[in-house]
Amino acid sequence: MKTLIVDDEPLARNELNYLLTQNGQFEKIEEAETISETLEKMLYDTYDVIFLDINLMNESGLDLAEKIKKMQQPPHIIFATAHDNFAVRAFELNATDYILKPFEQARIDAAVARVAAQIPPKSTEQTETLQQQDTTPEIQTNKAPSVLPIEVDERIYVLNQKDIIALSVEAGKTTLHTTEQDFVTSEPMNNFAKRLDSHQFIRIHRATIINKAHIQTIEHWFNYTYQVTLTHQLKVQVSRSYMKSFKQAIGLD
Repeated sequence: MKTLIVDDEPLARNELNYLLTQNGQFEKIEEAETISETLEKMLYDTYDVIFLDINLMNESGLDLAEKIKKMQQPPHIIFATAHDNFAVRAFELNATDYILKPFEQARIDAAVARVAAQIPPKSTEQTETLQQQDTTPEIQTNKAPSVLPIEVDERIYVLNQKDIIALSVEAGKTTLHTTEQDFVTSEPMNNFAKRLDSHQFIRIHRATIINKAHIQTIEHWFNYTYQVTLTHQLKVQVSRSYMKSFKQAIGLD
């Protein structure tokens, strides 16, 4: 199964990510902290279940659930929150479960089992197709040009790929961090990913792509992941979902 954790508190996301990893039924665990980031991820990927907090900064997880409910094939929603007074509304939105912080392994396992029981088993053909998709690099292997044009405020900048430190997504905006300055655009990061040099750039998180040439240090981080320091002291975290490919890309595996 694939899941997305939506919570604006990093510690809560880390805790839930760890418990879901311990559960062992997820091939992919991703994270988001805002509604816009969640919706952007759902444009490019599908999830079996979303663990959703109620209070998201100045936003409501209930509003997000309303949007998800209108999808043709919506994922299961499990509300994971510190508030027990929204349970009725949550189940009106077809929530599969409603769990309270602080999380416990047994309660998480029970919620996951409830979702798994409602997901039909994949056929052999579907499984093979998914395996092929999983082994396809997200940054396409191609004869990438040495430059990358981007449009910002009705002006086109042509960036040398070697000068790009990293690309990141936040609140629906893509930021290209370069050795000279940062460029913020509304163009989805995946559009850039298709044009990047696949030998130089690696994805370390659903919302982060880095240039290997700009890696300075790698430190152990929460839940057996890494924090990477890049040029200009830019710090990024490697998602658990990308740990294996990251280690292979830089020769640690």
